[in-house]
Amino acid sequence: MNNKKTKSPWIINENDFDQGNVRKYESILCQGNGYMGVRAVTEETYPRNTGQIRIAGTFDRAENAATTELPICADLLTAKIEINGEVLELSRGNFSGYTRSLNLQNGLLERSFRYHTACGTDVGFRFERFVSLYNKHVLGQRIYMRAENKAVKLTISTGIGVKRNGDNHFSETFSEVFENIIQFSETTMQSGIEFTYTKAINISVPDRIEVIRKDDNSEDGPKLIYEVVLPIGCELAVEKIIRIATNRDLENINKTPAEIREQERGFLEAAEFGKFAYYFKESALAWAKVWAVSDVRIDSENTFDQLALRFAVYHLTIMAPVHDPRMNIGAKGLSGKGYHGHTFWDTEIYMLPYFIHTAPNSARSLLEYRYHCLGAARQKAKQYGYRGAMYPWEAAWIDDVEACPDLKFAEFEHHITACVSYGVYYYYEMTKDIEFMLRYGCEIIFYTAIFWCSRLEFNEQKQRYEITDVIGPDEFTHHANNNAFTNYLAHLNIRLAIRWHDILRTEHPHINDIFSQRFDFMTEYPIWVECAEKLYLPSPLACGILPQDDNYMSFKEIDLTPYRSGYRKLRKDYPYPSYSELKVSKQADVMVLFILLEDEFAKDVKSQSFYYYEPFCVHESSLSLCAYSILSADVGQDADAYALYERACRIDLGEKMDSSNDGIHAASLGGIWQCSVFGFLGIRLLRDGLRIAPRLPLAWNEVSAKMWYLGQLLEFTANHRMLTVEIIAGSNPLSIKTPCGVKTVDKKMILDYKNAGTDL
Repeated sequence: MNNKKTKSPWIINENDFDQGNVRKYESILCQGNGYMGVRAVTEETYPRNTGQIRIAGTFDRAENAATTELPICADLLTAKIEINGEVLELSRGNFSGYTRSLNLQNGLLERSFRYHTACGTDVGFRFERFVSLYNKHVLGQRIYMRAENKAVKLTISTGIGVKRNGDNHFSETFSEVFENIIQFSETTMQSGIEFTYTKAINISVPDRIEVIRKDDNSEDGPKLIYEVVLPIGCELAVEKIIRIATNRDLENINKTPAEIREQERGFLEAAEFGKFAYYFKESALAWAKVWAVSDVRIDSENTFDQLALRFAVYHLTIMAPVHDPRMNIGAKGLSGKGYHGHTFWDTEIYMLPYFIHTAPNSARSLLEYRYHCLGAARQKAKQYGYRGAMYPWEAAWIDDVEACPDLKFAEFEHHITACVSYGVYYYYEMTKDIEFMLRYGCEIIFYTAIFWCSRLEFNEQKQRYEITDVIGPDEFTHHANNNAFTNYLAHLNIRLAIRWHDILRTEHPHINDIFSQRFDFMTEYPIWVECAEKLYLPSPLACGILPQDDNYMSFKEIDLTPYRSGYRKLRKDYPYPSYSELKVSKQADVMVLFILLEDEFAKDVKSQSFYYYEPFCVHESSLSLCAYSILSADVGQDADAYALYERACRIDLGEKMDSSNDGIHAASLGGIWQCSVFGFLGIRLLRDGLRIAPRLPLAWNEVSAKMWYLGQLLEFTANHRMLTVEIIAGSNPLSIKTPCGVKTVDKKMILDYKNAGTDL
């Protein structure tokens, strides 16, 4: 995985089996569609296997648990296979020719090997699996077994298993076998969500070979057991089509459990459905549509970069529950148990831009989630003595006030509220979706602005409003006063409230009248104006550095070499709270602010700040490297930008085999996309529109990306000299700021940006 050269820029490979690495590969080879996430568990089980399947939005709190989490579904994929009585298990048996691969282009997971039994019988195995991107309820599995050198007796036991690792969230409600269909339902004990699993199993063998079938409805769950004697050279195929549905699904909310079970069984009984090839073709076509817009193409001898970028896009696609606006992306997507499936500021700042520019409707769904959370956010603000809406540090179901299990952090990480507002702002500026703003966005902005104005503290001595006692993006620095990131984004939030009230009053008076029944604008608006005028915004020091907060630059310095290299963990040597009094950052802080509000700061301020803060950053968070990479490109440090990008790509795809045990690093993957588009292509939103200033790595000859902007699909292509901007879908001319000044694109512009801006 760590080589510069890869066999294919579409394929993630596992070239040997190591029982110690199963959890890593379960995560990076994960499949999904936003509704479900399916870890790449093997069909045979091993002690380090973790839960297979999670369903978005199905949060439940186990007994005595500190918070809610996404529960692990029943076991739908494993199969006990016996070869002449010997149980298939690679960790104990002999095998050769092992390979497993995930095709990012169509989502197909394949595995094959030749198994050698103790009695000298060889059986060839090939496994295929997909999760449908077209039909969110469907996953398919196919197992081929071939008698290679001798006739062999095969026993296959497969069904629905109810034993799990981790907390038990379920009680059984229904179980039955219908011919070749097994159906099982179970209900979460705290949240009362009923899961229904329906599994159709078909066995294909050559003519005149007898298949003996037995039913087994034990306490481990319902199973079907098949026995076959397979002659030499013959092949057996086991095909499974599985459907998962819950009563939380939007389409099932008003249905009884019996109606849901009958509906699901009917889908698999229908003659035209139920075949692996049929469903897989549907899914592959859906993937083709994703890649037609989302594929960022890199011309480079280093094919790993292309693979890593496609890996990021693939996982961003399968983790986003955009089928339901009551749901959002977890910090590990749906690929593992990390962070319990909860949503952070990661969505708005690191992942939302990808969706805004490649799938705007999906981005809108993710923002509508924050609208549906307003009631809980208002309740949280009230609990802390504030007004308006205060978003939780960790969000789960829409009515959860706070899902973070450790309130010593959640109580102070207030910048999430401003980040939500920024997400609304950025979405509108890139789409001009006024209908979204009138229905959802304005209300989010008004309630969050009210929160900030109640949260600000007035410093009588300095005659200004301040924000004290917070944790900014740098989570090592606790109880910070006037964290620059927080203050600037809160200020933007308040200014947006002023702006949108003015727009409603002048351009949408009817909507303004409706909002006036909910908000006391006569009182709130003057407060917004005063707070916007008097909120303290830290200024660069004489040396050109923007201070992270009031105290960071005066903190004690230590030798960070062992911590930046990863050999030691800072928090082990300096336990809480002592690490928060050192001049050290867990992750990018001021750097992220420079990316979000680029034209608020002069280039030399960004440059001086970059050189100052980077040596103090241990990059302990996966969110950090991509932000520093983008800023490196901005300040002209092309080699550093590329090196940081490569390090970010290897968080999941590198040689550290425990890095992704609990799931992939979702925000970092969004950041990798941003590195290529915002960093190396240099595309960024300014006050007066879009700009592009390419800074390609020396290892890249050319890069090309498509992006939606103002309702039109654009394609940007750049090499080290030429820049091409083409309107792929749409007919409105666009003005874009380039290194050679503002240029108008009618249909296609070719610019020699390294040679005095010559239009060609």
